[in-house]
Amino acid sequence: MIALLVATLDEAQPLLALLKAEQQLNQPFPAYGYPGGLIVISGMGPEFAAKAADYAIRNCGAKTVINFGICGALAGSLKPGDLCRVMTTIEGDVILQSGNAPVSPLLTHESWKHFAPARLASVTKPVFGGAPRQRLATHADIVDMEGHAVAQAARRQGIPCYLLKGVSDLADESGRDHLMQNLTRVSEVLAQEVVKGLERFSEPKSSLLVRMANFVKVEHTIFSLPLLFSGAWIGAHYQWPGLQALILITLAGLGARTLGMAMNRILDRRLDSLNPRTLARDLPSGKLTPAQAWGVAAVGLGLYLLACAALGPVCLKLSPVPALVLISYSLLKRFTPLCHFGIGLSLALGPLGAHVAVTGGTTAPPALLLLTLFTFCWISGSDILYAFQDLASDRETGVHSIPVSFGPTGARWIAAGVHLVAVASAFGLWRITGMGAVSGLALVVTGLALITMYWERLPLAFRFFPVSAVAGIAGALIPLLKDMK
Repeated sequence: MIALLVATLDEAQPLLALLKAEQQLNQPFPAYGYPGGLIVISGMGPEFAAKAADYAIRNCGAKTVINFGICGALAGSLKPGDLCRVMTTIEGDVILQSGNAPVSPLLTHESWKHFAPARLASVTKPVFGGAPRQRLATHADIVDMEGHAVAQAARRQGIPCYLLKGVSDLADESGRDHLMQNLTRVSEVLAQEVVKGLERFSEPKSSLLVRMANFVKVEHTIFSLPLLFSGAWIGAHYQWPGLQALILITLAGLGARTLGMAMNRILDRRLDSLNPRTLARDLPSGKLTPAQAWGVAAVGLGLYLLACAALGPVCLKLSPVPALVLISYSLLKRFTPLCHFGIGLSLALGPLGAHVAVTGGTTAPPALLLLTLFTFCWISGSDILYAFQDLASDRETGVHSIPVSFGPTGARWIAAGVHLVAVASAFGLWRITGMGAVSGLALVVTGLALITMYWERLPLAFRFFPVSAVAGIAGALIPLLKDMK
């Protein structure tokens, strides 16, 4: 996804109109989405610009940053209306204080190769003539207040950054008046050229197969397999269930998860387009078409049903139950804050299904019920915490969640209570399976991982994955490690 950063709404207005950008949520910057990218209004000055760049990269998933806007000319060869592509940036305040500063080179792109190459100095306060202009003119061709900070923020994150500037004034004693007179005209011309360049600008694209795999997060399926295998182990009386059964269970799990993730993305694509954090997802960003997404869902459903049929008539007869849950659970957020328990239910059905696949019956022993309860509470509590990052967006768009309904403090206590039940279930599972030393270690890891999820110094996304995944895997290992000393 491309993030277009601009200091003021006045500078952005022509581009918003040309791209037909729709306003997103102010969290914490005004943001406007368009197919394939996001326009962020940072506010004036290097501090706001750096924070806006960090926000676009870390929170919105930007893979490329383009900073555009007006600037003042320091070089005599430039005049109002000229367009510049920045080749190097320098911190202008350091120049004004000490007379010298390190120069940072920048990428340029052939989409804007007809722009005049320029060296940029960025300052904290506007420059309009006098000694400051003279000092800066020995090191730079143009001056602004944001470009260097944006470039440095992108560099820290390893993200490509391009700076495109339109000259509004000569940064002299009359510069303030000329800036106001030329702002709209220069912004309109710059916006037209930015749009033309974006049509030729292309980020590296992965293959359709890779995009489809990323669409459903295939790699995350690996972390649900221990839960399926644990249910199968219990069904086989803690013995090897057989290679064929495990392969078919794995295929059923892969198909089910593909179906669930695809339907979640399809049904939530409008909500995702309204949330800067999710705007870069495959459907709202245009990386996949709706038809391709439906194709992924159909493949997942087909694989799931074929695996269930191969596992026996009971599995095939019961297969619509998990399928319906997987298809519909994402709709719960439209009308109930209990939506987090929908995803808990969808995952909790996994161990149950694996047990049915091995036994061919629907009897549920206590160990299986405890494993199911653990799975349900583990992922439900984690999803409550995960929803914190969308709190502002959910309030704005009317999405229901426990953090929206009970606030951060209340939601944190509810998640902790749900996770406490998960730990108690894991402890009961450990006791009922013989209280082995190795499985006891898995129990300890489960508890520590769930506690770590409440360590607020860790990024929330990291706490959900991989920390929460470690808790789930460790809990699933308790029955699998039953006989290990």
